[in-house]
Amino acid sequence: MPRRRPAQVRARNQRQPRPTAIRGVPLSTSRALDRLDRPRLSSGSVRTDLLSWRRVAVTPRSTLQRENNDRVRFIGPFSRDVLEQALHALPRHRRASLRRQVAQLDVLFLDKTLDDPTVDPSLPWWWRRT
Repeated sequence: MPRRRPAQVRARNQRQPRPTAIRGVPLSTSRALDRLDRPRLSSGSVRTDLLSWRRVAVTPRSTLQRENNDRVRFIGPFSRDVLEQALHALPRHRRASLRRQVAQLDVLFLDKTLDDPTVDPSLPWWWRRT
């Protein structure tokens, strides 16, 4: 019986870690995020930021429009920044499902918040909401 070469044995033992599943996004997209080899854009990080953006977007309008609201000023925009970076870093065919989810949450967020004219207009739209 032929013997396997040591390189073949090592290659079989070095399995890639399983990517973090993101609800509503194919596992192939999670794998593509992990292949980017950017810690801030890993499948686990994007999953966390998508959950955070979802929590902010589904928050009631009365809560989002309160004075000095951290969800609108910091939590949501930082999460949305990471999602935007991930959308730009992914190949076109892998980003479609993630883009659909983010777009649905964007519509909710836009509907519940107001434009802040005092904020620098060069910033992305999610930073200019109040």
